[in-house]
Amino acid sequence: MIQQADFLRNHNLTSADFKATNLNYDDLLNISADFESKRAAYDEIGTGVVKILFKFNAVHAIRYEVRNPEELIYKLIAYKLENPEAILDLTNYETLIENLISIRIIPLFKSDWAKIHDSIVDQFVVIGTVTANVRAEDAEAITKEFTAKGCTVKTQANGYRSIDYVIKTAPSKKEYKVAVQIRSIFEEGWAEIDRSARDEHKTDNMILNDFSRTLDKLASSAAEMGEFIYGLQSYLTEKDILVQEQQALVEEQKTLVQEQQAQLADLRAQLAQANLEKKEKEVIPAGKEQLLSNGSDGMIGKSIIEDLAKTAAGIDGGSVPIETPVNKIKAPAVQSPEKKEKTVEVQIKAVEVKTESAEIKAEESPASSGEKPKTVKNRTDKPKVVKLKEAHPNEGKAKLEMAPPIVEDLFGQTRIPDAPPLKPSNTNA
Repeated sequence: MIQQADFLRNHNLTSADFKATNLNYDDLLNISADFESKRAAYDEIGTGVVKILFKFNAVHAIRYEVRNPEELIYKLIAYKLENPEAILDLTNYETLIENLISIRIIPLFKSDWAKIHDSIVDQFVVIGTVTANVRAEDAEAITKEFTAKGCTVKTQANGYRSIDYVIKTAPSKKEYKVAVQIRSIFEEGWAEIDRSARDEHKTDNMILNDFSRTLDKLASSAAEMGEFIYGLQSYLTEKDILVQEQQALVEEQKTLVQEQQAQLADLRAQLAQANLEKKEKEVIPAGKEQLLSNGSDGMIGKSIIEDLAKTAAGIDGGSVPIETPVNKIKAPAVQSPEKKEKTVEVQIKAVEVKTESAEIKAEESPASSGEKPKTVKNRTDKPKVVKLKEAHPNEGKAKLEMAPPIVEDLFGQTRIPDAPPLKPSNTNA
């Protein structure tokens, strides 16, 4: 164990300082020995708390320590100097000394402390008030942010800055106190350098103090620069997201325009096709349009019309009709051979009646007329001379009364109504 003289010298304490505590150094050694026996349990408690804290958002790093025997003796002396009437012994030192386990949470940026603060308050029982240590040079906005979270603001002349908590944890029946501090990475760097250069040696050298304050200001400026970079990065990220959203919107609009242009082109093509069909209907004659609409049937009908027209032209010397609607043409009825024979006989009788009528007219007309015998064209287009035979006038009239009526067909040819039409000429077959 370290001797009293060496202990006082290492921690820059005088015998008068130690005497003012009214403590017995052997009692302090017994307390430190008791804590050493429990140190493993404290280490396990501290490790468990660290595991929980590492899950919090915005935690960059964590440092924790359990006091060694010499540090515990120094803490007991410092506590007694601040609280002269307090009684320290083996039964109450664990309750009175709140930082036997010390944990420091280190975020990259000072502004991240609020997120960590909310997590601590939510997950742990906080003993007493939360103390926010600030510098006199710190902006008023910073102190207002601490008070808004329910913290007690305390100004430190030496530049120390930290948010201090004392939390309670009880994994078993015994409760443990843990000191938790939140300091940014720059504040942690300055605090470690200042403690190593000044606090451990308890020196009050003005040169060291001046350089420590200068380093503190540089650390503060670095922290502010880090906050600026962090804010700039957030701004640029938001701007990039906005640009990407705008680009996506532009692409979407381009796609929409292309679809509309394609629809417009399709509508124009449909309109052009409709106009073309309209013009074709105006150019094609009605009869021809009917023939075209009937397809192959229309072509067959047109062939039949041409054959009949040419036959009629060959018999009567008429012209050939070019355009005749199919729906106006009546197809010839199919007849049996016997009926065809009777029909021919009727036609011959009709010709004879027609001839006799001509003879009667010839007899009544003057002899000087010099008419020649009338010729009739048959279906073979060869003229046939029919000789007029003499007959009694009354006999011709009787025959006319008994003969069936003669009508004119589609092509201007006289025929008996019930007789079939003439067969088309073979020349057009």
